[in-house]
Amino acid sequence: MSMRPFARTLARSLVCLALPLALTSSLAHADEARLVRGTAVRLSDVVSELPAEVTDFEIGAAPPPGSSRTISKGDIVDAASKSGVSVKQIKLPQTVRVTSAAKRWNVEELAGAATPALLKALPSGVSVKHAKALAKAVTSPSASISAVRVPKLPRREGEYLTTAMIELSNDGQVVARIPLQLALDISGAAAMPTVTKGARVQLIIEMGPARVSATAIALSDGELGDTLQFRVASTQKILYGKVEQPTLARVVQ
Repeated sequence: MSMRPFARTLARSLVCLALPLALTSSLAHADEARLVRGTAVRLSDVVSELPAEVTDFEIGAAPPPGSSRTISKGDIVDAASKSGVSVKQIKLPQTVRVTSAAKRWNVEELAGAATPALLKALPSGVSVKHAKALAKAVTSPSASISAVRVPKLPRREGEYLTTAMIELSNDGQVVARIPLQLALDISGAAAMPTVTKGARVQLIIEMGPARVSATAIALSDGELGDTLQFRVASTQKILYGKVEQPTLARVVQ
């Protein structure tokens, strides 16, 4: 029997045996994949079963929603050392690829979700005729609309066009700001200033530990936070006061 066919047969057999071993080795060195939903990657995100006696800690910032980053065993050990946590009893992966979960907001979803915060931010007597988000957004699925920032509105009756800002937050951090185009209707009542000239307010006067109040008359129109001149009704003395409420002002030096 010739040795050449036998050698070829033996070589093919060795290749067939080596291939599964090579695949197994390749899989053993492949990155583990994990999905994170917060703004930071924590130990519990990269370890399957975290013992109750081991304190969870932050390893680093999570990648932007929809993207990923690789975290090595060294990264985990360094973060554990900085946090004062021992991870000797935990089997740590050599590398972990973490991907941030993503939620994609279209302009209609943003405008609709922002409506409750927008209505809360508007002064009494101002209604929304039209609202349109001017951009899409990609955030973590746990992100939500935390506020709508509306610029100061004029004291003018009728339709008014302006742009507010939608703030989306995750874990207490603002992660996106989207402009919101608004068409507002300002009623006659809303067009009136907070304090009108001639209105009577309680003027708070503080002198050291002493605190007194007196009825005073506003000498000009003003808004919350404005400093106006007031005439004290009992003494006719003119003082400057900062408007804190429609019927309350505090004397400033």
